Amino acid sequence: MFCARCHREYDAGHRFCPYDGAELAEARRIELLRFKPTRLRGTVLGERYEVCGYIGKGAMARVYLAIERATGQPVAIKVLESFSARAERTRERFVREAQSAAMIGHPNIVKVLDAGTRADDGAPYLVMEYLFGESLGDWLRRERRMDADLALPVLCQAASGLAAAHRAGIIHRDVKPDNIFLVGAQGDPYAVKVLDFGLAKIQAAEHITASGTAVGTIEYMAPEQVVSDLPDPRTDVYGLGVVMFRTFTGVLPFPRAQQSELLARQLVTPPPRPSERRRSIDRPLESVILKAIRKRPENRYPSMEAFIEDLERLAGDRDGPLSAEAPLAAPDDVYVPQGSFARNAAIYFYRRLGMEAPRFSD
Repeated sequence: MFCARCHREYDAGHRFCPYDGAELAEARRIELLRFKPTRLRGTVLGERYEVCGYIGKGAMARVYLAIERATGQPVAIKVLESFSARAERTRERFVREAQSAAMIGHPNIVKVLDAGTRADDGAPYLVMEYLFGESLGDWLRRERRMDADLALPVLCQAASGLAAAHRAGIIHRDVKPDNIFLVGAQGDPYAVKVLDFGLAKIQAAEHITASGTAVGTIEYMAPEQVVSDLPDPRTDVYGLGVVMFRTFTGVLPFPRAQQSELLARQLVTPPPRPSERRRSIDRPLESVILKAIRKRPENRYPSMEAFIEDLERLAGDRDGPLSAEAPLAAPDDVYVPQGSFARNAAIYFYRRLGMEAPRFSD
């Protein structure tokens, strides 16, 4: 059953939406969904999905609203741009997104329903569940900050989806507000879907990314990503920690700057205290944020599940002291690069900030 007002779905047996009281229907009405005109309207992909409109564009792909002709259900179709489709690594990342999401199968991960290639140009596409709502990035660009009553459940759900990915051996590597989707009408409790596993690394698989290439969004990039060391689940802890910093303060830990300078600060510069950016942030909340964005992975939460436990303590849903208040494993919290390339990269970034690099042992 489907609510035409807030677009939530329910199992059969419900008559009215528990959130807004609207009467439920058996099918979605496509004219109620938000989309823009497109020249591809009426195009049928895979003999199943008819394009109805344009939703938006990412770095490598465009997203369209379509209906599955057999059921009339709306879906979102991500089509790789033609110029990107010609690059082998880009195509591999695109296919990896479908594989990653299918392997996880978690309610806080967007569902990939199907995949195929366009008949005219061979561009690959992914068919995903249609989500009504907006990204956390759009929400923050409009409202700037989110109060704890809204933010802590959102962060817990995003962390739960990422924890499920980690249990499946998948590291997202691009955790940011634009990849956290808030499902539901504004003002209601949000359900969360984590999007875009196109940069994900499956731990048992070989690297797609060329050696020495940093992957991710630099404002949310962990130190190990900056110097191209191997990521692990604590890499996503860092990314979600930066998301948390921005969600509560309205700003990023480090101001936007020239790319090399921003990367250098992610690697070298201690983050400011969130209370310096917003005075109303109390010490427990600040300690959780800072633990997640420590430079050394061993100083962060050891897993996404451990991060969730402290988020639940902040929300009052779990008893016990915050693990964030325990002493650091490595008090200096200076990131130690793991390979020769990483050491040379770290030296460059120290010099970029006019600093002398520590002596990194082999």
